[in-house]
Order: sequence, then C-alpha cells, then structure tokens
Amino acid sequence: AQLSQIYFATLGGAAAQPIAGGVCYCCKTAIASGPSGEIYLAWRHVYPGNLRDIAFSMSRDGGRTFTAPSRVSEDHWMIEGCPEDGPVLAVDRQSRVHIVWPTVVSEKGEMVKGLFHAVTADGRTFSARTRLPSSGQANHPQITIANDGSLFVAWDESGSGARRISVARGVLNAAGQVSFEGKTSRMVRAGTYPALAPLTDGVLLAWTTGEPATSTIRMETIR
Repeated sequence: AQLSQIYFATLGGAAAQPIAGGVCYCCKTAIASGPSGEIYLAWRHVYPGNLRDIAFSMSRDGGRTFTAPSRVSEDHWMIEGCPEDGPVLAVDRQSRVHIVWPTVVSEKGEMVKGLFHAVTADGRTFSARTRLPSSGQANHPQITIANDGSLFVAWDESGSGARRISVARGVLNAAGQVSFEGKTSRMVRAGTYPALAPLTDGVLLAWTTGEPATSTIRMETIR
C-alpha cells in the first residue's frame, strides 16, 4: 500500500502531480470544489500498523499546490486488506466541508461497519465524528446538499440476508453542527450503490436493484 499514491490533474492541463503516498488503493477517492476555486480531496490512508483511516488535503490555488494530508478521525481501523469503500465530500453555503465515511466499530460485542460524519471549516481541524442512523453493515455512502441547505446521505446496508438503500437528512445549525434523522419511504428500497443529486425541492435518489443479469436503475424523489 505504501507504493500506492493519490494524484491530481486537470483535464487538458499540466501533468498529474502526486499528493500523497500510502493510499488504500481500492477505496474510492472523493473530490469537491469550493466557491472560490478551492479543491478538496479525501481518501482512505494506510497509517502505520495497517490503520486505514480517512485523510484530507486541500488546495487554495486551483490545484497547483496541496496541503499535507490531515487525519480526519482517529478511527484506528486495522485491516490487512482494502475495504473497497471510501469517503464522500460536500461543501455547504458557508464553505464548510462535510465528510462522510465508513469504518468498523465494536457494537454489542460484534464488529459493525458504520457511517460517520465530520465537518471542517479550515481544512486542518475536524469536528468529532458523529454516527449516522444506519443498521447492519453500512456501505457505499453518497452525499449531496439540497437547495434549502439540508445535507442528505444515502448508502446501502446489509443485514438479515438483504441489501437495502437507506437515506438520512442532516440539519445544520449556525455552528456547522449536524444532527441526522432517518428518512422513510413509501416503498421498500431493496438495492445497492445509491447516487444523489439536488433538486429544487428535495433530492433525487437513484440506485441499482435486481440480479446482475436483469438489474435495473430505479429513482425516487425525497423531500
């Protein structure tokens, strides 16, 4: 893993530049931009002892230079392999960066994969992690901010022999703190790999459902 690096490049621009080494190479990388051209990156980093926690870096000059990686949370998830599940980013109206990621925690004597949220205003210090209202094993988070400023997170979770889509809505206060509540639906959302997009009123949720040979993409508006 120490041979694996994360790179940044602009299409049609200069050659790709390395940002950091020691990157967990199967977990997805997250990228977001700010209102003044800031660029934010997050990824799962391999820290000494095979601790696979989330790292963060930012650029305030359009990607010419990036800050040294910062550790978002001291999760201390030790695993000798890649979890294949990385972080997601969103930037709110106050230019605060929201990070959601999966990690493993001990719950009732068992190891459970949960989802956590943190926020940063300066790109160097992060709020204490807050757990989202998931059940079972939570995977593949996606995030977006609706037009009213609400934070929406979607993921798929497994348990009781089924895979299903779940959504939580986060309400931001003036200090940037977020409280999450689960959203219910009129339908049972069996499926995996959700995606989110903001709408004028609410968000659009899409996900994959069905067996591989006959799988389909379904959509639902959530308000």
